[in-house]
Amino acid sequence: MKAIVTGGSGFLGRSVVDALFEKQWDVTVIDNNSRGKSELLNTEVKFKKIDIRDQERVIESTIGADLLVHLAFINGTRYFYEKPDLVIEVGIKGMLNVHEAVKQNNIPSVVMFSTSETYQGDVTIPTPENIALSIPDILNPRFSYGGSKIALELMTVHLTSKYVDSWKIIRPHNIYGPNMGSEHVIPQLFQKVIESTGKKMTIEGSGSQTRSFCHIKDFATSFKLIMEDEAKNEIYNIGTSEEITISELATRIIEVVGKEIDIETSELPAGGTMRRCPDITKIRKLGFKQAISLDYGLQDYYKSLV
Repeated sequence: MKAIVTGGSGFLGRSVVDALFEKQWDVTVIDNNSRGKSELLNTEVKFKKIDIRDQERVIESTIGADLLVHLAFINGTRYFYEKPDLVIEVGIKGMLNVHEAVKQNNIPSVVMFSTSETYQGDVTIPTPENIALSIPDILNPRFSYGGSKIALELMTVHLTSKYVDSWKIIRPHNIYGPNMGSEHVIPQLFQKVIESTGKKMTIEGSGSQTRSFCHIKDFATSFKLIMEDEAKNEIYNIGTSEEITISELATRIIEVVGKEIDIETSELPAGGTMRRCPDITKIRKLGFKQAISLDYGLQDYYKSLV
């Protein structure tokens, strides 16, 4: 069985590729390596350097596929604010090209990776998969990412679904671990602590914002369970139910690094989310149990830096 993984050289993509490879899939990765690291892929995995916006090459590279897993997107909060035009272009053109590949090549199964950024504001905590999707301010460039992912979900459900036997949408929530990108909260906090030369460190917002973090190994376990689920046309949250404030997270990271630093607060950038914690009842019913605690995971991440 042949699987194509777009964005497969990225942090989540490599984990997805490994999971499929373990299940004896013949895996081909297509990625332009703008943020990915193809050198970290299993050497038996085929790699094609392709920009997801190149329709002709995307279609050509997916001929004969039995499964298409779509992760190619521009992630990282900094890019949402600084390059919203590029985020939208890659997101929308990429999804349209994936759809055309599925249509022309008769690919029977697709898995689309979405995000927790598809919902914002005052939502139910823990947040279920059937939450209303929305962005609160179209003028805020941050929502270039979440808005594009909402469009991806709409296209998957109401467009691409016409040409496949099965689709699944996955919404990862704050996945972290070694070799992840630097534009996320855990690597950013570690960088601040490690580079700090004084006794004070500033974090964004009041520190009362909450997140729930999921180690990449638990993400991989969740993905495998979802792929084994015989249900068709479903949406799944991946994450953990362990909610923590950003100030407490920063304190734990300071302890891991072994420094004595006081935490100072600052303004929260416009569009910052106060709480995020997924309802993971669906993947728990498939057999998921969190194996990596946050404390162990932070130690694991720090070891990869030193």
